[in-house]
Amino acid sequence: MKIVIITTEPSGDFLGYNLIKTFKKKYPAILFSGVGGNLMESQGFKSWFSINEFSSIGIFEVLLKLFKFLRILRIVEKKIRIFEPNIIITIDSPSFNYRLIKNIQDLRKNNKTKIFHYVAPTVWAWKSYRAKIFSNLYDALFTLFDFEPKYFIKHGLRSKFVGHQIFYKKQPIKKKKKKICFLPGSRKVEIKNNLNLLKQIIDDASRIYHDFNFYILCFEEHENIIKKKIDNSKINLIYKQNEKQKVLSESFLAIAASGSVTLELAKYLTPMIVVYNTHFITKVIIKLFVKVKFASIVNIYFNKEVVPEFLFEDFNNANVMNEIKNLMFDKEQRRLQIKYLKKFSEKMQKKENPSDLILDEIERITKF
Repeated sequence: MKIVIITTEPSGDFLGYNLIKTFKKKYPAILFSGVGGNLMESQGFKSWFSINEFSSIGIFEVLLKLFKFLRILRIVEKKIRIFEPNIIITIDSPSFNYRLIKNIQDLRKNNKTKIFHYVAPTVWAWKSYRAKIFSNLYDALFTLFDFEPKYFIKHGLRSKFVGHQIFYKKQPIKKKKKKICFLPGSRKVEIKNNLNLLKQIIDDASRIYHDFNFYILCFEEHENIIKKKIDNSKINLIYKQNEKQKVLSESFLAIAASGSVTLELAKYLTPMIVVYNTHFITKVIIKLFVKVKFASIVNIYFNKEVVPEFLFEDFNNANVMNEIKNLMFDKEQRRLQIKYLKKFSEKMQKKENPSDLILDEIERITKF
């Protein structure tokens, strides 16, 4: 049995890692190849490209590297054909993955290869037409949120809500300590964009709240980028996974770039402020076409601003510093946010391991 997994995001690497562990526990002889990160490779996965090759994020930024992505796309397609997998699982990264899967639809003929997608494209936020496109390309879809399957089922795609791996194992809620953490993003482009604005905020916060310890959480490959941007002896850079989880769980406050890390903060009931900056052209396109009012999934879920958000031009020193002050000293505001984070976490909590649910469904469909 041979399985290809394709993910271009650190968050997808985490999901892929748990999938591989689950598959190998039951079927230790399975061969895994494709595109993934360090976590997946620690399970014996052979990656054809480093996910650092996919460091661009945002519409304009991707366009600047379009020819590079098209070249990678062709190489990955060729390697899939040579590998001849029984199963292909793509994780998130819908723009790259749907183009790849569209090019290899011939492999699905005569049920030779089954193709699955994990993490639904956000058709409820924008590009709603992708629901129909994905439904024609895949054999089944696995979603993180319970409101997502309906968008794809109506187009005939077998869709199952499995939940998010982050919430599978319930973690004890730790007492908050005098720690403030900053999470500037997971890709080079967004880290640089966000740090341009976070630099002054970090300096001001570390000066005003001098009795707190300050952390920037990142990946090891981004350490030098951050050191060049942030010259502050009070800041601790953390990139080891277990140490990051400790800081996330113990922080009194987090200032985080919009992304999956906000789910981890919600799990630990860590009050947060969400920020995000991007290229001007990407910003204009997002404002024109995105249908939801919020960026963070917690706010989208409750359809109101539970977590303060400062995006694009609202992401500035005055706004963020004022909100830091509110969440540091306004006990009622902290209590209210924690109350909603707890509600959200309880809703997301599942007794079943999402990776087990995916394996069970794939077994039913492929009959292997």
